[in-house]
Amino acid sequence: MLCSFLLVLPVHGLVSDSSAQTLPLPALKKGWFRVYIEDVGSVDLPPTMEVQKGTFKEFNDKEYNSRGLKVAQLVAQQKGLNEATKDSFKRYARVMVDTDIGNYGDYETLDFNISALKKTDIAELEIDFKSQIEQSTIESAGLGFGQMKLVEWHPLKLESINGMSCIHVSYTRQLNFNPLVIVHQYDFQNNDRLHRLTLSFRSSESDYWQADFADILKSFRITTSR
Repeated sequence: MLCSFLLVLPVHGLVSDSSAQTLPLPALKKGWFRVYIEDVGSVDLPPTMEVQKGTFKEFNDKEYNSRGLKVAQLVAQQKGLNEATKDSFKRYARVMVDTDIGNYGDYETLDFNISALKKTDIAELEIDFKSQIEQSTIESAGLGFGQMKLVEWHPLKLESINGMSCIHVSYTRQLNFNPLVIVHQYDFQNNDRLHRLTLSFRSSESDYWQADFADILKSFRITTSR
């Protein structure tokens, strides 16, 4: 959850791709449910997950507020955690959506032309993102989250997801001596704001989560193009 307070370097002067946001909402898979996120859009979740709510959410929000951290607009987790069922602690997975608000024109549009970025631009972005991730792991101890360690970093990618251009970073992290967690962070620029979709699960549970998480990503839509 540390990546929820990272910033992205805005990239300006790129040509838009008019094909963005032409995709309709996908057909809802059997047993899945759709979550609408105010001022963002929607995402579909499998029956193995639930939206964080109730006493569990109140506790987590209070913890974040006490540390001066922003509460995400959406946090989804493995099913049963809201009621603290015994089986819910056997796995770990999160889907998070949060937004950084800036000024009009601070960011590129949802459909900015990712192919216009030079290799040097991408290299600079990667250095900045990795530095921010590493800094957040250091700050986590001071904020009372425990010792977070960046175990493995994967090359930054510029991708088009569902007709929306994004910056995709992925890495493996470890909190204290807990199991390793794979994190995929997708940053979507939207003129005066940046929407961040973060998907994470234990690396030891990849076979359990990976296929569903691929479909979660395919379902994500930002419908508030600015």
